[in-house]
Amino acid sequence: MILPAVLISILSIFVFYCIIKMIKRGHDLHAMAFFVLYVYTIFAQIGYSYFPDLSKLIGAYFGEELFYYYWLFIFLSFVVTFIIYCFTNPLNYDKIVYKIKPSVNRNKRILFYLITIVLYIILNIFFINNRSMFGWGGGMPMGTVWFVLGFRIFTICTFLLYTLFRNTINTFNLRVFSFFLFLMCFVFFLSVAIAAGTRSDILYFFIAVSIFECFPVINTIRNNKKKILSIVFVGFFVIQFLMTLLSLRTQSSTTSFSSFLNTETESVSTSEELASTKLLFQDYYAPSHTLFISMQYGVIDPLDTFLSNISNSFILIKYPFLTNTIVSKIGYNFERAEGWSYHLFVEGYNAFGWLGIIYNGIFWNLGLAFWCLLARSNNNYHNKIIISILFFLIVNTMRSQTCAFIQSFWMILLPSLFLLLLSSNSSIVFVKSTNKTT
Repeated sequence: MILPAVLISILSIFVFYCIIKMIKRGHDLHAMAFFVLYVYTIFAQIGYSYFPDLSKLIGAYFGEELFYYYWLFIFLSFVVTFIIYCFTNPLNYDKIVYKIKPSVNRNKRILFYLITIVLYIILNIFFINNRSMFGWGGGMPMGTVWFVLGFRIFTICTFLLYTLFRNTINTFNLRVFSFFLFLMCFVFFLSVAIAAGTRSDILYFFIAVSIFECFPVINTIRNNKKKILSIVFVGFFVIQFLMTLLSLRTQSSTTSFSSFLNTETESVSTSEELASTKLLFQDYYAPSHTLFISMQYGVIDPLDTFLSNISNSFILIKYPFLTNTIVSKIGYNFERAEGWSYHLFVEGYNAFGWLGIIYNGIFWNLGLAFWCLLARSNNNYHNKIIISILFFLIVNTMRSQTCAFIQSFWMILLPSLFLLLLSSNSSIVFVKSTNKTT
């Protein structure tokens, strides 16, 4: 079959054209969001067309013809989304929403350190006393939703410690103290992520640090290619680490640092697997198959889409995610927090069928515009840190529903802004100015 390969190539060329345009405009976050959406569809398309046994394995293969409907919906979603992006993000438009004012009160930074240390102690006590609750395979690999919430804020604190010791404007003593506190927090962060088998947390942290070091990417490419090469080099070892963690979590329900020193192979050697299958059949393979299922069974329900997004914009409201509703059509009965992830562009189809192409374009751009308001200050360094934090969240958001934009905003981004202001001894003043200053 040549046609699927041609169509997949067309989609790839178009998406990378869009990504290059976004990077040249300095919109790295938009480019990353497009790239994540691409990754979470391209492997599914290749697998469905040329390795159908993988799709059959998860119960989501419905014949060759459905691929073309799937491809057209995804391709047009990318096209419409990019067109709306171009109209809503004119060149050289950088409106200031608020100003950063240095504070004479140095207790703010002390308060930031105290919050970080207190979180470290509380989370550590819970982790040690409830180690058996941490493990891959359940809907809540970190035990409770409250630990997850606290751990997300703690991760942001750890990242902010990194920015403090990397900022050469800070005093030597402050940088040294921040560095050692960062090491302590980072080791705990890794311990929890390894115990829970959550590779994504480690990957997202690495992405946030990489963006902090290279933002804006277009300037780094032009002026400091060595830094890009360094990030790629480190990234290679991060990927190897994550692949080892994947192997460990499939062999044992309990993983820790010591597990990496004793990585026994399974009875069936992974070297015997086809390289193509190993590449395709990762965490990013199943999520966009929800579109195949939705098209096959006509899962179009505007009310359910609305209620699911409203309910899941908050916590403790146990309304099903759309992915749970969809995969139940093929016999899966996952708990609300378990099962497949999603693909943001599938939501448009679930909401309005083929008109969802327009829905996808509107809500993708609205969500990113909403987030980027936090990075519209008059302080470029402050904006750089905010953008880096947004990158920490963007991958998970693109594999979720639009409610992830809202939930992440109030649950992570607003606390992150508060913590950043504390760590930098700053405050904000909202303004009406439209011209950005350095």
